[in-house]
Amino acid sequence: MILNDLTGPDYVYSRKSTDTPGIPDFNCHLVGSLILVMEAKRKHVLEDMGEQTFPEFYQTSKGKDVVQQIYNYMGGNELRYGILSTYDNHWFLLREHTELWISKTLPLQSETPPVLKAYAYLTRRAKENPKSPKPQVLVPAHGDNNSRNLRSHSKSTSSSSIDQQSTSGTFANQQSSSNIPVNQQKFSFADFKFKGILGEGRSGKTLLCEFRGDTIALKSVDLSKAPSYVLKEMQKEVEIYKELADIQGKYIPKLVCYGYYGGGMSFVIGMTIVGTSLSDQKIKKQQKTRAIKGLEANHKHGILHNDIREENILINDDGDVYLIDFGMASRDTKKKRKLEEEHLKYSNLLDRYKARHIVKNAGRISKSRKCEVVS
Repeated sequence: MILNDLTGPDYVYSRKSTDTPGIPDFNCHLVGSLILVMEAKRKHVLEDMGEQTFPEFYQTSKGKDVVQQIYNYMGGNELRYGILSTYDNHWFLLREHTELWISKTLPLQSETPPVLKAYAYLTRRAKENPKSPKPQVLVPAHGDNNSRNLRSHSKSTSSSSIDQQSTSGTFANQQSSSNIPVNQQKFSFADFKFKGILGEGRSGKTLLCEFRGDTIALKSVDLSKAPSYVLKEMQKEVEIYKELADIQGKYIPKLVCYGYYGGGMSFVIGMTIVGTSLSDQKIKKQQKTRAIKGLEANHKHGILHNDIREENILINDDGDVYLIDFGMASRDTKKKRKLEEEHLKYSNLLDRYKARHIVKNAGRISKSRKCEVVS
């Protein structure tokens, strides 16, 4: 990337994932630390802006979505600087906690300053002071039409069309009984303390984070980037977890929380952390037996998992086996053949990870004899 050559070896522009919900198109790291985010839009997305200032453009539904998206990426990562681009035109953003400042349009043909020089300047400014405290909801600032300032309020307002999709409710924490219903909630940037990425999938990522004093796994999807069916899948997954309430914590993780995050930027599902992937371990015969009972418990509730693979089977330090990720699950269990096929697939997969050892015989190791480890 030209920007990497321009700014020097310490700065890295890339598509590397951030360890927070949301998926910016590009970001810049300085020796491993995130210092700014960049969102690239197709030309037609911002072509309606014309001669309007950003506060004016923000009043349109398209303008609101574009500005709130980059603002949320900045706020969610506690960043002071960001860049919005259509490649033909560029805007440079500065966030001071509750205020967002957006530069005038800088066209690609600009000579005073050249676009690349502006990028280099902002990158070095980000190096000096990259962080700004997390805000919550973005609303247009009051002022004259020449203002290019947008302001964030700490309380929810009717100005966020995305945020209105959220509904309030109560939540259950990690210590709550698994049969207590967990209701959808709106979450702000301050509700989670993110610690890293546990995994990434076809439409989102799972994050390690702290929520109300507990460490949880948070599955998130960026609603501005994911196809519409992904949200439906996640909402269906929540309903399936609720149907499996009596086996939560025993054969599957406990559902901790779920809802819209960051003014509707993302949809998230929080679950207890139950172990590490089967692919990193070996299991004993009794562990397989317990795992099969867990799958059968799912089937008794009328649930087919439909995504049996190593990454969705976790084992904790006590040897307990858990099945996770019900995003592709279905309630179609009327056909006995489907149940039997999933049962067989699960059993065969577990057999590949059963622990085996060489048996000693009369002081020597017999190479021909092996047996399963039975505890």
